Amino acid sequence: MENTPKHNILVWLPSPMGDAILCVPALRAIRNRFGSSNITFFGSPVVRQVLSPCGFTDTWLEQNDTGVLASAKLLRKNDFTHAILLKNSFGSALACFLARIPVRVGYAREGRGFMLTERLQPPRLPSGNFKPVSMVDYYLAIASWMGADVQDRTIELSVEPKDTQTVRAKLPKIFSRKGPLIILVPGAAAGPSKRWPAERFAELADWLAINYEATVVLSVAPNSEEKQIAEQIVNLSSHKPVNLGDTPVSIAELKALYAQADLVIGNDTGPRHIAIALKRRVITLVGPNNPEWTDPGYDDEVFVKGQAPCAPCDKPVCKQTSHFCMEAITVEMVCQAATKALEKKTESKTRNDDHQQNSAQFFVDPAYKTRLEKMGLSTIDAIFAFQAGNNLTKKNLAAYRSRVEFQVEPPQTTLFLKRYNRPPIMVQLKNRLPAKKRVSCAFAEYDAAQDLAKMGINTPRVVAWGQQFGMLFEKRSFVIMEKIPQAESLERQLPEFFDGPATRENLKMRRSFIRDLAAFVRKFHETGYRHRDLYFSHVFRTADGLFYLIDLARAFRPAIFDARYRIKDLAQLNYSAPLRYFSMTDRIRFYIAYTGASKLMPRDKTLIKKIIRKTGRIARHDLKKTGRITAR
Repeated sequence: MENTPKHNILVWLPSPMGDAILCVPALRAIRNRFGSSNITFFGSPVVRQVLSPCGFTDTWLEQNDTGVLASAKLLRKNDFTHAILLKNSFGSALACFLARIPVRVGYAREGRGFMLTERLQPPRLPSGNFKPVSMVDYYLAIASWMGADVQDRTIELSVEPKDTQTVRAKLPKIFSRKGPLIILVPGAAAGPSKRWPAERFAELADWLAINYEATVVLSVAPNSEEKQIAEQIVNLSSHKPVNLGDTPVSIAELKALYAQADLVIGNDTGPRHIAIALKRRVITLVGPNNPEWTDPGYDDEVFVKGQAPCAPCDKPVCKQTSHFCMEAITVEMVCQAATKALEKKTESKTRNDDHQQNSAQFFVDPAYKTRLEKMGLSTIDAIFAFQAGNNLTKKNLAAYRSRVEFQVEPPQTTLFLKRYNRPPIMVQLKNRLPAKKRVSCAFAEYDAAQDLAKMGINTPRVVAWGQQFGMLFEKRSFVIMEKIPQAESLERQLPEFFDGPATRENLKMRRSFIRDLAAFVRKFHETGYRHRDLYFSHVFRTADGLFYLIDLARAFRPAIFDARYRIKDLAQLNYSAPLRYFSMTDRIRFYIAYTGASKLMPRDKTLIKKIIRKTGRIARHDLKKTGRITAR
């Protein structure tokens, strides 16, 4: 199957929310394999909501409960050339067969093999039963059959900034909490056999509130059965948790809520996979189900298993006289797992957790301690007296700032030293406002770099940092960072496929670059941070295609005016993207990939106009300040 623009590919998604999330690595692999083809996702409204925004599809078709014939009629109208069936049902194969889609790929099971043109055999045990394998690998096998690279097993979901703001308005308590935010998931759509007793969830919620001052949220589906479970837990709890049964949220808002969680504890059900995809710490309570089916190999997930002679049975309803497996999971077992997870979380958030205090207010990465000491760089005085290396100070750089490039060895490594000497009071106040405390210029950059790195955003490695304060204000501070290996800023060098005349092949790679850059910026904004200097000069790209953010001294999480700072970031990117390489169509393509939208809605057009207006203001300011539009 060649990767040519003529392909019109249908991907029929699985129906359960958890399975849809577990197929994300396969969706990414298919998108990368067929980058120039049109890809349409076909799935239920719930699946669309949980996967959106998504950069792996060009369009969506929503599957409603209208039957096989109606689905076949809808699919036939779209003239698909290929159907990739991630859904295992007989009906999905029959609909594609009746729609006369020429190539139909999927697993030969449920008696549907004769309707497929490309048939994979599901792995089986000697008994003939299906062999338990992670659904991540199960779906990736289909992508591999199509010739895709399937090494990346990462599960990911995106969160829209606007949904975070909506959750903030609906549930202000979780944004003003003292202790950790812990989400409990007491329901299970697949059936009652997966559910841990409500009274034990209530006991756990009280324990978390008492021992960790935790804000506990009960995450339940908006149906009467799960709402009743949540009410039971609230009634049995002394420290009343936040009940989503009383304050319902959309799936998009649910993702935004989970993105704030320090820990998610629950039954093996769909929201567990949301938490994993958003890189949260997870404790999963396992009883009748075999976890091999749904285990994505996520390092920050812990299974607490209920041992019973009849487990795993994989039955939705327990057939025993007592629910032995789930009842075997005690509250003490879950509390012990929670303690380990929360202490690990606290350790990972502790400032200077990987930096040793070398002297008063001087912190250094242990791997660099000896190498810096050999150059005499072990005190703040020595840092500010240091004159070796390449002076990178520019004419337009503020007088209180200086920058030096130098090398240490062995092994030989290039480092960048930034120094701040008596920064203006207004600069310091601007740093204090978002931090709500006194912070130095260097600490602001160190803190943002460390925090973003923990959330999966590539930033330069911090080698050392230090600060000195007077009675009220900063006297001086510094930060030393590694040079990003084999990387260059987008301002200085775009990938080689931007050189020369446009061809079908390099246009495809340019569009892939735009999509990847948009995904990186979206992931950065999903952390809640805004850069405020998000020009091409501050986005680096490595030889193997990874993006990095640098110059994070002004990066912060705005408490107010979040939308304004988001527009500013996007306008700075738009302004610094060279006109000779990026057409208006490319810029719209970036925006669509950034939002995950399949088409522009009225609200998108309004936002784009705001970005364009802000871009114009940046250009006018640049022209007034320098006499020319420097970014173009």
